[in-house]
Amino acid sequence: MENQVKPMTDMISYLQNYREEEPEYIARYLRGEQITFRDIMSSRVGYYAGYYQRCNCDGTLIKVGNKSHSVHSFLYADSVKRETLEGQIAKEGSFRGYLPVGKIEWQESDIMPSGQHPILKPIRNIQETPYCFSLVMERDENKDDTWGAEHFVVTFLFGNSINIYYWLFRKEYSKAPWLFILNEAYKGTIFERDIQRSRCYPQFAIFAPKNSLWEGYEKVKDVHPVFGEFRKRRDLYKLRAATQYIIDTRTEKERQLDSDWQNEQK
Repeated sequence: MENQVKPMTDMISYLQNYREEEPEYIARYLRGEQITFRDIMSSRVGYYAGYYQRCNCDGTLIKVGNKSHSVHSFLYADSVKRETLEGQIAKEGSFRGYLPVGKIEWQESDIMPSGQHPILKPIRNIQETPYCFSLVMERDENKDDTWGAEHFVVTFLFGNSINIYYWLFRKEYSKAPWLFILNEAYKGTIFERDIQRSRCYPQFAIFAPKNSLWEGYEKVKDVHPVFGEFRKRRDLYKLRAATQYIIDTRTEKERQLDSDWQNEQK
């Protein structure tokens, strides 16, 4: 019998297998209750590691995580000036199909309550007051679940994305991002060393061809790439089961999906 060729699937459809219910803290916020930075870190987090003012509000992370309903909290870390960032956000269609229904300004004590290390730090050669704020986004009434989640939260944090990764995820909250995108300006080696040192591995990573393949990850077969800002190609990679997690936060369903996926690769 001839080997059957497995059909390709798109990245969003693949990640729909890992669907996450809308976190309860979003409902609490919409009822007028206060939420904390720890709340928005408590669910899965999608992390965009920007590179020296080159974020350009790349929407690939939100497009993939939100449309697949696999992530509801997104964190963009970069050294973009706030005025530039807010100008990009204000443009019509920047969050197509969504409008902000809330904005939260975060202080140092909110983000790093343990006080282990300052996170809102100036960056040399960039005249900018450090900032961090979150937008709570709500889907337009004329859209449905095929468009994306009813609500999600996106947080913008000024700073060095490598340092933020270590101090925020590894030290303060002891968890890794679930979905991770690395700006293609990084060749991968610097970030990879830091992640290996901290043993804080994202479950999934979306890499451009220029990013070197990290040890412990392998490309997900039979999944089409996505094309983000300026039509840049990015492929989906998955953490191998043998790679150690700092904390294993997977549900039983996710463990089974991981096991099935590993068997398919053999």
